[in-house]
Amino acid sequence: MKHTKTIGFRIIFAFAILFWQTITAYGQEVKLDITPDELYGRMANNPSFKENFAGEGFCWHARSGMDQFVDNYEVTKNTAWLDAGVRYYDFLIGKMEAGPDGYKGWVGPYMYDNKYWIDSHVGDAILLNGILDFGVLVWADKDLKSKYGDKVKAYTEIAKKHLIEKNDKRGTWREDGAIGGYVSYEKYMEPGNLKEWKYGSEVIKSGMSHPFNKQMDMGQVCLRIYQITGEKFYRDRAEKIFLRTKRQLQLTENHYEWNYWEPFGPWDINLEKNETRHWVGINPSAGYQSREVAQMVDAYHSGIVFDETDIKRLINTHLDVMWNKDKENPRFTNSYIAHGADKPGEKPTGTLWTSLLDFDQRVRDLYAARFNEEDLQSAAYLRFTNGVAKNPPSFNRKYAKEPVKVPVVNFSDSKDIRMAVVIPGIIKKGDKFIVANSSWKSDDEMEVSLYSADGKEKLASLLKSEKQMNIFEWDGKDPVKKNQYKGDYRIRWTLGQGYREFPVTIK
Repeated sequence: MKHTKTIGFRIIFAFAILFWQTITAYGQEVKLDITPDELYGRMANNPSFKENFAGEGFCWHARSGMDQFVDNYEVTKNTAWLDAGVRYYDFLIGKMEAGPDGYKGWVGPYMYDNKYWIDSHVGDAILLNGILDFGVLVWADKDLKSKYGDKVKAYTEIAKKHLIEKNDKRGTWREDGAIGGYVSYEKYMEPGNLKEWKYGSEVIKSGMSHPFNKQMDMGQVCLRIYQITGEKFYRDRAEKIFLRTKRQLQLTENHYEWNYWEPFGPWDINLEKNETRHWVGINPSAGYQSREVAQMVDAYHSGIVFDETDIKRLINTHLDVMWNKDKENPRFTNSYIAHGADKPGEKPTGTLWTSLLDFDQRVRDLYAARFNEEDLQSAAYLRFTNGVAKNPPSFNRKYAKEPVKVPVVNFSDSKDIRMAVVIPGIIKKGDKFIVANSSWKSDDEMEVSLYSADGKEKLASLLKSEKQMNIFEWDGKDPVKKNQYKGDYRIRWTLGQGYREFPVTIK
């Protein structure tokens, strides 16, 4: 898509609505600038497959552009797009191979060291998400279900067995009360030998919790399985994943910030070195935050964890913090601007969060401004004008049918605390919490305290420190009187004028 000779955003958006009304009024067929066969050929013969022939690398390249089969069908209502999609999905399924335990995946070079082979959580999840998007579409339409229903059942069973069941059996799923997440597997194959596990936990990042984007990829697969089968197990699994993400969002002046990765279990902490196994901070790459927002929006539309207030805060992050406020030449920085980055939009370290198109007219206007006169017959433009732009912005959920009630997360406003977490959130008498935090600055004193479950009463001070990173163990006892606490509480980190909290339980 070209960005020269840009038409003013208001003019192009008005044209978009008029164009759609004209098409629907006269019943004309929507013709895109690519055919189903051409799209299939382009996807299946991706030249990047020569180097990325297997494993996670293959999955990322194979996933790019995959949504077009479903998106183009929704614009044209021509099932030739779905037929081409099925051909591509079957092409992908044909690339799956069984590992030593008999479970299948897209096995290949380990992303962090190609001396080892493995089927990764994220690689399997992103391809199955694309395939199950087709399944969700089909399952909601009686005519499509009669034609493609058997395919959807087969794809869904693959996802259930060879992604969710596989990783449960491998022990990579972990729960902590109401939240959960995945860790990387600790067994690996050698290149070309899929019959035995040859390597273990010595491999880099083995057994470490995945970053939030990869966790939410797994959560999205669970959501799609639930939407197709109605099996509550998968909805509950998705809710645990997305609730952990929401708990770790940081509220700052009515917008959200969040880290790419945070520790989830003791396996993510090196107590001796007082450090985490992975860096903690906002991902500087534009694509990561955009994809993570799309995942949160997906959960919102599915009726779990996120509410309208959350979406509005994400919009505030994008338009009040990241955008340069220039409608003709919009630029975006990353959301870390509040912590020393350049002025909004001066450096294009961010990108338009198109997953917010459903909710806000300003986002639609900025998206429409991307198109010039040469783009008006493009598939992307027609998908926009005949899809999102048909309806005014709203917070209506796309997939949730029953009344929605999301878990309560108590947010507090603190722009100075980068991370605050307690691992695990629930302990028994005799066990210990790991309490960890990092901050953006070190010139003020951080106090870590125990508060009552309602946050109204301070019960004990656990630590005072001017360090930017603090990691310590706490046994659940009063530091002075040594009495054992029992019940529900909050750990509160106070720095400057703000604070953060984390719910804990001592049994």
